[in-house]
Amino acid sequence: MISQEQFVASISKTLAAGSSFDYPRKPQDRIIFLGALSLFLARQASYGEADLNATIAGWLGSFDATTTLDHVTLRRYLVDIGYLRRDEAGLRYSIDTAALARDFEAPVLALDVHATVANARAEREARKQARRQNGDMS
Repeated sequence: MISQEQFVASISKTLAAGSSFDYPRKPQDRIIFLGALSLFLARQASYGEADLNATIAGWLGSFDATTTLDHVTLRRYLVDIGYLRRDEAGLRYSIDTAALARDFEAPVLALDVHATVANARAEREARKQARRQNGDMS
């Protein structure tokens, strides 16, 4: 089970660390990244394919950072890991919240990923400012 502390640290490293991001290399960070996307997608009960693609693309673009990731690849990864289910007709997609609950502790499931990233960026900027000020005093 991935804790809130692990989730926040990984998402902060992946999405808040700079002007670009890519698919994480470490397996646990990949699970956390896909979990973060799934938490965002879970707000809506189900999606048609075009709506899902647009929502994933919008999520990717919402972090003010460039990425080489695309919505098609992430949709496939979500299906492969078991977070995204397709109905029998193959027309609608929905998030499997039981799969998320299997991998993440309950507090993680209530997190706002965008707020987490914004907080991490603010903390990072505050550390930069403190280092600059300390450098000026020397």
